[in-house]
Amino acid sequence: MSTVNIFFSITQLITTIGLIFTLLITFKEFQRSNKVRKQDVYTRLELSSIELFKIAIDHPELEKIYNEQIDENLTDVEKERLGEYTASLLNLFEIHFNLRLSKDVEPVIFATWMPWLYDICRSLYFREAWKDLQKHYVPEFRKFINSLIEAMDIADKSTKEKAFYEKASYLLKDDIIKNWLTGLK
Repeated sequence: MSTVNIFFSITQLITTIGLIFTLLITFKEFQRSNKVRKQDVYTRLELSSIELFKIAIDHPELEKIYNEQIDENLTDVEKERLGEYTASLLNLFEIHFNLRLSKDVEPVIFATWMPWLYDICRSLYFREAWKDLQKHYVPEFRKFINSLIEAMDIADKSTKEKAFYEKASYLLKDDIIKNWLTGLK
């Protein structure tokens, strides 16, 4: 082999090693920035939920969204506020749901929101509001909510909560949700 060929071979080897090293650094930086992005998204969702809690503190009638029965004595202002609050909760759930589907939120983090969703899905007020509101949400989310409500309706009273978690687990192929209530007293 001539000196020129050896020189070109060494140059190609060094260039290849440099390229691999650069790609590795770029990949690691991408992973780091992706992790930061996911943390930022999660933080924003949590801060948004805190804002909803603050609104509920200022307007205690909004807690009626979690009641299993409809309060027939709501004023028009309370009904409107409750409707807007319900839509706000649904918007957060839908964002969280879509992030879960795209794997931009960890399954265990999504599972922490399931008790809220259960409390809402068992509410007759929510179910009535959902009939009108569902048209504002993506089909996958509508199917998810409707399937959860249906699973609860089929179950007997003592197994509604279990049926809810099992259905959500099945739909998302997620054992974390299925076992969420395990170990609770």
